[in-house]
Amino acid sequence: MKDSSKRQPAAEEPLRGEAAWKAHKEAIAARNDEARRVGRERRQKENDEYAAQRRAADRLERAESKKRNA
Repeated sequence: MKDSSKRQPAAEEPLRGEAAWKAHKEAIAARNDEARRVGRERRQKENDEYAAQRRAADRLERAESKKRNA
C-alpha cells in the first residue's frame, strides 16, 4: 500500500508565451542585479585597500621626513 502523505507535488508545466518571456526577462534582470552588487562590493573593497595602502605610505613618508628634519 502506498503512503499518499509522501506524494510529491506534480511537476510544474513549463511556461509558455508571454509568461515564459517574462520569467526569462526577470531571471536575466536578477542575474544582472547580482552581478552589479558583486562588482560594487569588489570595487569598494579594492578602493578601501588602496586607501589603506595610501595612508600607510603617507605615514611612512611623514615619519621619514621627521627623521631627516630632526
